[in-house]
Amino acid sequence: MTGKDKRSVGELLLESDHIARAILMDVDEMDAAMMLRTWGEVVQAAGDLWQALPPVTPPQPLTGEHLPDSADLAIQQLAAMSEAMHRTGRGRAWPGDGPADERLLRIAESFARAADLISRHATPSPPLSEPEQRDLQAARTRIMHTLYVGSHGVGVAVGRRARELEMKMAARGALTTGDSLRQARAAHARLTAFEQHAGALISGTYPRELAGEHREPPAASRLAQALASWDVQAHRTLTDRVNTADLMLTARTQSLVLTACNTLARAAADFGQLDRQQYMTRLSPAVETSQERWETMARLWKDLTPPHSRRVETDLARAALETRAAVHELISDGTTIAHASAIAQGTDLSRIGRLTQQVLATNVDLAHATRDAATNPELTGAARAVHMLAIATRRHDPRDTQTIDDSPVVSWVTPRDLLSNRAVPLPDHVRSGLTASAGSLVDANMTAMSAAASLDHVSAQDSQTRQNGEPSARRGPPLQDRRLNTMSTGRPASRCER
Repeated sequence: MTGKDKRSVGELLLESDHIARAILMDVDEMDAAMMLRTWGEVVQAAGDLWQALPPVTPPQPLTGEHLPDSADLAIQQLAAMSEAMHRTGRGRAWPGDGPADERLLRIAESFARAADLISRHATPSPPLSEPEQRDLQAARTRIMHTLYVGSHGVGVAVGRRARELEMKMAARGALTTGDSLRQARAAHARLTAFEQHAGALISGTYPRELAGEHREPPAASRLAQALASWDVQAHRTLTDRVNTADLMLTARTQSLVLTACNTLARAAADFGQLDRQQYMTRLSPAVETSQERWETMARLWKDLTPPHSRRVETDLARAALETRAAVHELISDGTTIAHASAIAQGTDLSRIGRLTQQVLATNVDLAHATRDAATNPELTGAARAVHMLAIATRRHDPRDTQTIDDSPVVSWVTPRDLLSNRAVPLPDHVRSGLTASAGSLVDANMTAMSAAASLDHVSAQDSQTRQNGEPSARRGPPLQDRRLNTMSTGRPASRCER
């Protein structure tokens, strides 16, 4: 299912910023060589996007001469620094040729997509209005902040690589890593300079300038359309191929969808559109349990995905990004969940019950598709994660009379596979453990679907409250207590809308 990227320029920039911050949450996922090879593409795409933006209207100088924008000069400086570092490392043993970092690639792709949107829709216009100027400044601040945080992430990875090489040389007394160590140290120093320069540029603007960021009112049907497209694409992808990266994204996105649905249902209950007692005692606990099971599966698939094989199917990634953007547009307020009154202004809460029922029904089928994938004999996993899971599951298997401690020579992964952490077949007992986890996921989703069956029945008290136009006095925990967990986490948390 090929789909068109429907995200706005602002949403593309926000996604890039989230990815850059999420990189810092997953230190174990950092591969210095891959990140250094990709960083130049990010900076180049940022420079192209910056040039595509309309110029800032400067105050008129007293002399009448044109003064260059200092921020324009700054982005050119950063681009020159990145190009010089890339040119110096070209042809060297380290970082050498090889695969790119998928997360940094997504940032570069988002920048390129935003630049294309601006270029295709640009028209000659008079000087920007004051709101347009504020939105432009917010966009420039968002780009610079992404470069600032991203350069820090790449610098952390390269610095850690330099320390690893130093320890190897100290332990072996060998000089074989000498050239790579010098290149890693030089790259780290240059990245530090890049980070400090970018940080100085946003120190007086971030996050103050983001207050002027323009946001369109939520489209009435955007989330429903995004959820339907996501469900169709997820089923098609999981049917067409078995890949742990696709399974990881599917689980993360379902977690996001469920948290969103729970948030919307809470707002609907606050305003008397759903039976509060049913929501508090049955629906909310069941949905939270389902969301936690999807998060558990996402962590398992993440561990089993080899570092060099994290590229997900293109259409699945596009559908997931549109779902995240639709969710964020409706229920977020900065980095927190919006208040129920703000959510009510952007959506028809009377339709949340039906939407939640639909989501939880399709949720069950995706859980079954996940369990089917876990049982597929073609499914493979990263060697190190497979080895650890094999040890853990065998030790806790009551049917096994011989533990690892009794037989230290037992191994399910070859040393060569462990060293390269390549994809390997799953041992039977590891596959059984994954199937059991997927089975508990199915059970939790079945319970959540059953809990949503009575959402159309509103209590008499809540119905009267709705007619009076006031939210029910029987409130649960405030919405602000639940934070929007962004892709975060390296791991995006969960949410949904209408």
